[in-house]
Amino acid sequence: MSDPTIYQRDIQEYGRFTASQIQRLVVPVDAGFKQALRAVTARLVAATEALCEAKRKAIAAAVAPPAPRALKKGQVDPVAAARDLMRRLVEHAASRPGGTALARSLLQGQTLATVLRRRPAELAAALTHALEVVEQNERRLPDHEAWAAELQRSREALDPLLRSVRKRRLARRAITPEMKAARDEWLNIYGAAKLLVESVLRLHGKVSLMPEIFEDLADATRVVTRSTPPAPRSPTDAPAPS
Repeated sequence: MSDPTIYQRDIQEYGRFTASQIQRLVVPVDAGFKQALRAVTARLVAATEALCEAKRKAIAAAVAPPAPRALKKGQVDPVAAARDLMRRLVEHAASRPGGTALARSLLQGQTLATVLRRRPAELAAALTHALEVVEQNERRLPDHEAWAAELQRSREALDPLLRSVRKRRLARRAITPEMKAARDEWLNIYGAAKLLVESVLRLHGKVSLMPEIFEDLADATRVVTRSTPPAPRSPTDAPAPS
């Protein structure tokens, strides 16, 4: 039967590969089973496509950003504010004596344009790093306390957005009820295809072809081959003296 531990990412490849191999290797073996083999192949292809479609819908729903909310009067876009803060801080640091090295440290060796293009999570990390640099350079930045406070507020303002991004990322990895139902159906048909193909091959002494048709069996065979040490040779295996 089909292995319930088959990875979700492998199902599309397994389904299409097996359908192709049944047509190529098994259908010509016995004309009496041609109709049944073609029927199970068609069901396997349909189940594979259904699972892929369920996965596409789940990913689309998970990664679709929420409808943008209109900012209230006086409310600031936290991403735009964070970018503006980084720009002002770097420009201010560069204007101080020895400021070129300080600005480079704030930017971690990157250009200002590169840092300002970063996604919110990376931008938040840049703010955290900048806060550490500011706190370590009190003498070079007399107004370091004001900058540190502004960096902390900006970093905290990004937190709700970052939590929303993490939730969508987790949802993208989750298996929805529709995906589970499609997966169960696929496993059922894949297992039925194995039973039918094995029956046909067994009638003709060709069961050894099974791993060439079902990729999970080929994977299992490779694992066993790699993990099983060669049997010790017995005295009777020694070559006969000439």
